[in-house]
Amino acid sequence: MYDCEGCGRSRQGLFFGSGIGEAKWWCWGCQSTDQKELIGSLADRARGVLSRDADGVHWPYGPNIYVQMRADLLDWADRHDLKSGDTGCSSGLHWLDKGRCAKRDCHGKPGFYDHTTTWLSRTTGRPALVFNQPYGQVHPAEVRESVNEYPSLTAEVEPESWYGGGTTGVYIWNDGNRSDAVRAPR
Repeated sequence: MYDCEGCGRSRQGLFFGSGIGEAKWWCWGCQSTDQKELIGSLADRARGVLSRDADGVHWPYGPNIYVQMRADLLDWADRHDLKSGDTGCSSGLHWLDKGRCAKRDCHGKPGFYDHTTTWLSRTTGRPALVFNQPYGQVHPAEVRESVNEYPSLTAEVEPESWYGGGTTGVYIWNDGNRSDAVRAPR
């Protein structure tokens, strides 16, 4: 918990505003009507994109406390036609390649794995993307090397990232499961 901008007390709430370090924490009691409406509209937009339970939307790390990241994540997911996926596979690569973890000894992740999320195509419903958002630059050759044993996977390193804070977008796609609307040009 952080100190609220409204009451100064350490209470549960969310960060509003852009950027890590610039956004301000507002507790549930001090949030304005506009802030509460924004939270509600983002939760509504998350239907069909993120899983939820009786307690609400399962926002990944970052958007769980930063409202702007919520909006950025949903815009990104719309652009890429994605919804959240789930796997017990530590790297997500077996899941992405075969739809399940096909190895008994599935351990270890490349160094660029940070703020990792897994995604399904909204169109195909199949595993489409393992998305990492590490801090700083990542060499595309390192990412391509990590997927060499998987012919169905391709890798891209882009400046685009919904996490922000100086992170890079590392996309590992299963192009066969990727929606046609966002398929990489060949």
